[in-house]
Amino acid sequence: MGYLKRLLIVDDEETLTFSLYQTFITAPIECEVITAESGEEAWQRFEEKAFDLVITDISMPGMDGLALLKLIKGKSSDTQVIVITAYGSPEKKAAAFNLGADDYIEKPFDIHDVKSLVIKMLE
Repeated sequence: MGYLKRLLIVDDEETLTFSLYQTFITAPIECEVITAESGEEAWQRFEEKAFDLVITDISMPGMDGLALLKLIKGKSSDTQVIVITAYGSPEKKAAAFNLGADDYIEKPFDIHDVKSLVIKMLE
């Protein structure tokens, strides 16, 4: 058996987190899917074991997604990060890419498009 890819989904919006989790546990690619409801929880999980891909919301109480992105890229530049946000702006998009984001997606998004992107990134 080969290396099992690891995906971390970070969002304080429980419905979206659950929807993304369900999407990826049934995706046609084998990966371990873990969720976190805050930047702090995500960072704790990341420090325990690295992930191949992280999907994080920007706007969360406490540590936001951009701070999390900076920590992740500082520890593991190989980890791919997709930043999602409901409150997009050219400034936030530029900040995300400047911190090393691999993609930036504004809500609402098409779940099938995100699923295709994640599968491609994890292959």
